[in-house]
Amino acid sequence: MTNRPHRQRPRPRVALALVLVVGSAGVLAGCGPAATRADDAGALGSVSDHLDDASSAVATAELAVRARAAGRLPAVTADAAVGDAVETATGAVHGIGTLVIAAEKADEVRGEALDAASAAVGPVTAARTWLGQPPSSADDVLRALDEAAGGLDEASGAVEHAEARAKAQARAQTERTAP
Repeated sequence: MTNRPHRQRPRPRVALALVLVVGSAGVLAGCGPAATRADDAGALGSVSDHLDDASSAVATAELAVRARAAGRLPAVTADAAVGDAVETATGAVHGIGTLVIAAEKADEVRGEALDAASAAVGPVTAARTWLGQPPSSADDVLRALDEAAGGLDEASGAVEHAEARAKAQARAQTERTAP
């Protein structure tokens, strides 16, 4: 036997409480106007990524329709490519729709991006429908895809501008509050 006093092991509840307190303090330290603007910039970056996904879906559908119309791509391959594009486009809409942005102007831009991504789903889906029908002119489908691409490009430009503005505001706020 030793003469040292017996040490109790820390209780799991106490350790968990300590972790929660330290974690909450870290979260609270990150709150404030600069943190909100930085979060908005990050959310707008995510919106931009989702718009890129939607643009990729539109481009994939356009390439598949053009190649199929020219007889250079089997129907099964074109359908698989456009099927994936439909999933990508709808995933982009879901992704943009679930983001929360605090700043009113930035949230308006997110709403416009959501509208553009939502508008792209229809033409991509129409491309898949066109592929499943007897051969016909692809002009209407390609025109709709082109319009969707234009809307996505406009929305991407607006999001990039809003993201740059949010980053600049966050930097300025951080510089004002820095010692």
